[in-house]
Amino acid sequence: MKFSTRQDIEAPATFVFDRIADFESIERQAMRRGIELTRKRPSQPHGLGAGWSLKIPFRGKLRDLDAEITDFDAPNTLGASAVSGGLHMHMTVDLVPLSPQRTRLSFGYDVRPKTLSARILVQSVKFAKGTLQKRFEKRVVSYCEYLSEQYQGTPKM
Repeated sequence: MKFSTRQDIEAPATFVFDRIADFESIERQAMRRGIELTRKRPSQPHGLGAGWSLKIPFRGKLRDLDAEITDFDAPNTLGASAVSGGLHMHMTVDLVPLSPQRTRLSFGYDVRPKTLSARILVQSVKFAKGTLQKRFEKRVVSYCEYLSEQYQGTPKM
């Protein structure tokens, strides 16, 4: 099952990529939301090969998830893969500079079941795909607006 969206951001591609690849900030946000997070290696690289083990609350239970950065081409592409039980997930972020101060972000998220129980879960979620797609787009739009505002607030050189 795939989710995807495209949004324009009023900021340069390098600025957007630096914010998206700010793993320390993302780790802090995850912990504030109740996600238990540990790095796979204490001195892991910033980029390709970085990985995390997470415990995510979902439907009243903590679920284990292993995530790793699989594609890191600054400032163009960031990709990550994750595995949780029988679900394999892949996320891609592509950035295309439209002008020196404007960037198009393409965000895709793909979930693939690998076990029977995961297939049943994904099949049940497909009934609500329209609602989930709207929620997904709303969060991406909100994040893109936040990045635009953050860039507008930075001093120009």
